Amino acid sequence: MNLGWRQLARTSGSHAARPNRRAHTACSTVSVARLTARAQKQDSEEYDLVTRMVGKLFGKAVVEDQSPFGLKRMDWSSVQDLEVTTDRWGDPVQTDDPLMAKVRPLLAGTQLETETLRCAYCATEDGWNPDAFHERVDGYGAALCVARTQGGAVLGGYNPLGFDGYGPKATLGAFVFTWPDGDMAKRPHKLPKVSTDQMAVVDGLGNGIQFGPGDLKMQLQRGSPTRATCKLIDYQRLPGGGKSLFNTAAESATKTELVELRVYVRKGGKLKYELDGLRWKSSVCDDGSGEGPPPGIFTM
Repeated sequence: MNLGWRQLARTSGSHAARPNRRAHTACSTVSVARLTARAQKQDSEEYDLVTRMVGKLFGKAVVEDQSPFGLKRMDWSSVQDLEVTTDRWGDPVQTDDPLMAKVRPLLAGTQLETETLRCAYCATEDGWNPDAFHERVDGYGAALCVARTQGGAVLGGYNPLGFDGYGPKATLGAFVFTWPDGDMAKRPHKLPKVSTDQMAVVDGLGNGIQFGPGDLKMQLQRGSPTRATCKLIDYQRLPGGGKSLFNTAAESATKTELVELRVYVRKGGKLKYELDGLRWKSSVCDDGSGEGPPPGIFTM
């Protein structure tokens, strides 16, 4: 004979076996509330502070709408140089000179990846001094600096914001690189800026090239124009924790002399800025800049 729970309770004379419907309902409500709160927390963590505020004011539908109030959202996936690409390498471009063809893979994910580039500055041709450097490089946009040390290392850095002599540049799109033993048939070490974007490039009219506070300096200073120093602090270290881009088997880890130095920029003129109402618009002003020094000056 099967008895319902009411009959069982009466038979035993106890109410202990009677289910507590109110308690069950309360538990269910608490569980649903917790799950809802957890989901809301996960959703909120996907958005930045401003987006979360907009969501609270106008609702989640507005946040998820790709064209809220008729305004098109910024597609950040299409913006280059926000960070350094380290999971793939670029392909050579038909117009590359012999050296550029070897360093082109470093430019994967940058605004210069597929651009025709020219050598804007060559220290052995134009002079080992900051004036010659800034005269030929300033205003031409993103730049790739390539040098060779007396110990045989091939190294340098990428400045996505370009040089202008107006002070430090903040960006997480900059990187330094090295072939410590100079063997460019191997893959180089490509080392991005870490921790913060501040002082990624230190750019002054009286100085040459500097990445980080002191990570890599090729400053073209009078009295020691070919001097280069290195100590990786703000840029990622080499595998194993190495702090030097130089060929430590043949030269000091912190100080050496450069044999050659080149800077590549996008082919064409300088960037020209014009005020359009309340906004500045940029355009390229073709100044007839040529191909730079002939290929072959940089010995490999």
